[in-house]
Amino acid sequence: MNLHLVLAAFASVLGLIIILSSVQVSDSIISSNLVVSVAAEKNSIVEGEYPVIVGTVKDQAYKPIANANVLLMFGTVIVTTTTDVQGNFKYKSAIPSTPGLYEIDATAAKDGYVKGLASSTYIVQPRQTTTNIVPKTITGLPVQAGNYTIFLGKVTQWNLETTCFVDFSDKYMRFLRTCDLYNLAPDDYKSDQPVIPMISVMQYNDTYRLFPENVYLKSYYMDNGTLESFAASTWSNYTLGQP
Repeated sequence: MNLHLVLAAFASVLGLIIILSSVQVSDSIISSNLVVSVAAEKNSIVEGEYPVIVGTVKDQAYKPIANANVLLMFGTVIVTTTTDVQGNFKYKSAIPSTPGLYEIDATAAKDGYVKGLASSTYIVQPRQTTTNIVPKTITGLPVQAGNYTIFLGKVTQWNLETTCFVDFSDKYMRFLRTCDLYNLAPDDYKSDQPVIPMISVMQYNDTYRLFPENVYLKSYYMDNGTLESFAASTWSNYTLGQP
């Protein structure tokens, strides 16, 4: 064989090896996001019942993810559970419920995937003492009582000067010197809270005041004959700082 041809072939192979060796191979793994859903099995339950939380974990192609770890936070409960082969999870609380509007927060995690988050709410109705009363479902809508309007609000921030930031209806407002009514501390408003404090906001003309959550719950179930007098009495008994 011609020596020049052999040398030329060798040089070609050597050049190809050099080119291939310069190609960078990434060691990173492309992660897929987890898609999470969570809800109460029954959106409205009665005081004393045990909430049951259900949900699913899937990948971005909506295929179920088995053995994913799910952190659940609702009411005073913080618990971890796992998904089954169908990507479903279910947890029944061991703590009987009390009346109110509750938020459920779920965080799903599994190696090789980006964490997924989801949230929803459910209602716990007060137990009825009269059997012939049909319970109303709390919608969270404002309650009108004559010249008073009562909202259900959520505390979103509170700084060291006891200034509350409250989200309610279609409003987001700051209230001064009022959050001490709830015996809360600024640390209660750090990220990843297990409990989101709910409160009542009352409006009279252009003035707004904060009250405990049960003011909204009581007014929601009152008939029109007692509602306005209850609102007026609650308003007049307010003694803390003005918003």
